[in-house]
Amino acid sequence: MSVMYIYNNFIKSKDDSSSVKTENVSYGSASTEDQYTTGNSSAQVSIEKLTEEKMVISYVKQNHKLPDYYITKNEARKQGWNPSKGNLCEVLPGKAIGGDKFGNREGRLPDGDKYFEADVNYDCGGRNADRIIYTKNGDVYLTKNHYKSFEKQ
Repeated sequence: MSVMYIYNNFIKSKDDSSSVKTENVSYGSASTEDQYTTGNSSAQVSIEKLTEEKMVISYVKQNHKLPDYYITKNEARKQGWNPSKGNLCEVLPGKAIGGDKFGNREGRLPDGDKYFEADVNYDCGGRNADRIIYTKNGDVYLTKNHYKSFEKQ
């Protein structure tokens, strides 16, 4: 016996005896990197949860980079983000600002490293004062007062 399927103006004949392929997805058993880079999964989890400081710090320490849902300020602007409007969640849902170079102009962090910054604890709208500063070696510093002081993590 044959069953007919109509899908987007195409007709396909399928034999009943063929097997059905199923795929199970388990987020709990994935490696840390896989857990944060599963395609569009960041749109399914709130940005507030994705940018929790402990989650992002743990990821950066293990992988020496930001999760894929972070986007630089320049990339975000090119795609319609206007910082003064606080419209990141509307223009780029599931994205957070991060990956830009941090100059350490005040000299509050050790010399000799290249630093990058990322928003943490982001709750849509305007950006808050919470950031991490990190290196490609996996060193991470947390500031909750917009770079006035840092705590090594």
